[in-house]
Amino acid sequence: MGWDEGHWAGNSDYDKNGKKRSIQLWRFDRPHMRAFHFAWLAFLLCFITWFAIPPVYPTLKKPKCADLSSDLCTGCLAKSWKDEDEMAFDKKCMVCAPKAIKNGAGCGGLGLVKDQVVLSNAVSVMGTILARIGIGGVADAIGVRASYSGLLLVCSIPAFCVAATDTYDSFTGVRFLISFIGASFVLTQLWTSVMFASNIVGTANATSAGWGNLGGAVSGALIPAVFKSFINQGYTNDQSWRYTLAWPPATLVFVSVCIWFLSDDVPQGTYKDLKRKEAEKKAAADYVDDGKDTGGEEPASVAARSIVLASRNWRTWMLFIAYAYCFGVEVSVYGNLALYFSTAYNLEQADAGLAASLFGLFNLFARSAGGILSDVLAKKGGVRGRIWANFLCATPMGVMLIIFSSLTKDANGLGGTLGCLCAWAFFLAATEGTVFGLVPFIEPTAVGGVAGIVGAGGNAGALMCNFSMRIGQRPAFCAIGWISLFSGLMMPLLWIPGVGSMFRDDSANAPAPIIVTKDVEEAPKARALPAAEPTPSAQMPTSQQPQMAYGYSYPGYPMMGMPMGGSPGPYAMPPPMMGSPPMMGMGSPPVMGMPYPGYGVPTV
Repeated sequence: MGWDEGHWAGNSDYDKNGKKRSIQLWRFDRPHMRAFHFAWLAFLLCFITWFAIPPVYPTLKKPKCADLSSDLCTGCLAKSWKDEDEMAFDKKCMVCAPKAIKNGAGCGGLGLVKDQVVLSNAVSVMGTILARIGIGGVADAIGVRASYSGLLLVCSIPAFCVAATDTYDSFTGVRFLISFIGASFVLTQLWTSVMFASNIVGTANATSAGWGNLGGAVSGALIPAVFKSFINQGYTNDQSWRYTLAWPPATLVFVSVCIWFLSDDVPQGTYKDLKRKEAEKKAAADYVDDGKDTGGEEPASVAARSIVLASRNWRTWMLFIAYAYCFGVEVSVYGNLALYFSTAYNLEQADAGLAASLFGLFNLFARSAGGILSDVLAKKGGVRGRIWANFLCATPMGVMLIIFSSLTKDANGLGGTLGCLCAWAFFLAATEGTVFGLVPFIEPTAVGGVAGIVGAGGNAGALMCNFSMRIGQRPAFCAIGWISLFSGLMMPLLWIPGVGSMFRDDSANAPAPIIVTKDVEEAPKARALPAAEPTPSAQMPTSQQPQMAYGYSYPGYPMMGMPMGGSPGPYAMPPPMMGSPPMMGMGSPPVMGMPYPGYGVPTV
């Protein structure tokens, strides 16, 4: 199935490239809304699968069970005990109590100890760091649909295997392989970026990311409940945790098949449709290759150039740190919070998972709230307002985490701790939205590289946070809180040429925006390019115009509303990226389209 200009011509709900200008959540029709719903649903299921293990850590820490017919168990069962719990807590006989579910009682796990849990959590994010940087190039080469479908199918294999592990080494190795599923975040953002127009793409990105991140909360509440249902049916601890971890990958397989057969890569249809239409254009009698079609460049080389440019800009690494200690902390929390409530507050596994799930529920709206704050302040202060937005969210985020680490069961009770947890969760999710509100202004010709590095920073932060748990969860939370506070307090140091900083305006030194006013004349025997169309920034006050260059609307996936951020102009802009899309807050300045192979980005 494929679509062309005739399907959206004259319809104000689509731009000239077929991108949708609105989000209609109640619809599921192809290609736009189908892609939107598949994007957040697939990301949600990936998150559930990724973080399905931490909620059953209390069970996995139990020792392996002995054979009930062994001499040890025969002797233990023959003794007179006050109740079943007495035997289940006995250091010698606990291996003969396969159905005891209380913390520290019975058997049926892998016998994990504290250091093994810490290392396992650290390993569970290592693969994501590499996968998030590389998955964009794969999507450019074969399309988002095939990339997402393949990622879900491949990652379901180790997710199934974790239920069959019997040793710590195999368990940790499988968790490393599962961690590659974290690349789904990039594919989700890429998919919504190519389907929705600049006026709504920020909302689409923030909503799909936020709803996908809800998977952490869903796994925290659902996994212990499923485990308890197996226990209530008479299964042992060992059987219950294995059966519980086997169902999330089954959903990945189902959605993988649905994405492959029922969705599209871009508004024009599947990647195959896109290549076919490009081949038809090249086969036309009036087409001559003028050598300016940059879309034919190898995806790997474009992605590499984007990453190099982004990595040379020190501002990229400031946002790397900022995202490391908001999203990175969130990922680490999903792996540790249930166990923290289980040990520090003596909650049973199901109750601890439910309490921890409150943290992830704020992704339903808080990340979008951060994007809204960024947009509101940007209307008043331009990009400097976006820096202020991050500062105003990141600073209380760190303060609330420091306070959370100081609360105890005896002094503050569970209610006080959960209240502080909710405040911390809100500011953390909002900070994530404000970080990506700044991404497009750091290195305008390499927004994809900046987004990829900053996104990988989240998982690098999770890796560091997980390792810090070796000193103990409460001290680690305190240390992470101080670093999170620092990540907000460093924002006044962020200086963007042509924009300025929180306390100083530099718009007077911004380069003049690039404006194309004349139609591009058709060259003999060459493909004609339509006239460039100025974006709404043409009506902006003069003081705000330098924040955004005028967009250029060409067939395919062009650069639209390219943020300037101090880059020299006029200049010939290369394709900004082939990989991770720019991810911004709601209503942010227009996103650059994705230059798929065969769809060149003209220079001016």
